[in-house]
Amino acid sequence: MKISHANRGKALQNVINLTNQIYRLKGWAVVDEVPTPTKNIRGHIAYEKKSTVDYYGITHGRALAFDAKSTRNKTRFDLKNVHAHQVDYLQRFKDQGGLAFFIIEFATLNQSYFVPFDFLHKYWLAAENGRPKSIPIADIDLNCERIRSERGVALDYLKYCS
Repeated sequence: MKISHANRGKALQNVINLTNQIYRLKGWAVVDEVPTPTKNIRGHIAYEKKSTVDYYGITHGRALAFDAKSTRNKTRFDLKNVHAHQVDYLQRFKDQGGLAFFIIEFATLNQSYFVPFDFLHKYWLAAENGRPKSIPIADIDLNCERIRSERGVALDYLKYCS
């Protein structure tokens, strides 16, 4: 089945939104999706400006911000899926004491990972210096937590926010 570029992360987005509803109901966190500013131009939706990240919120007095990415690649996560303005935003957010991270889904493998900002940023900087512009799934699997359905939550990423 072919999935359009615009909808490739929709399933992940839906699971995260459900997870965030449960977190809110349980009193564990308040996390909201950041709407992407759009406008209708002659019947087509156009983005007005670059968004920051997909989600932001607070858990037990600590601010958090993250972006959710989905890939159908089975062996690596391509950094072309991350934008410079997102890296810059998450770096500044982290510098202010916030929790900054990515949720990366390998859709064809049905695996999602909690990827701390610092881990991805290391690869980002290396790519800027001529290294490969991707992160092997083996490195993600070895260094990042795999997110599972736990504690009555569909995708319990909050478990790794510390």
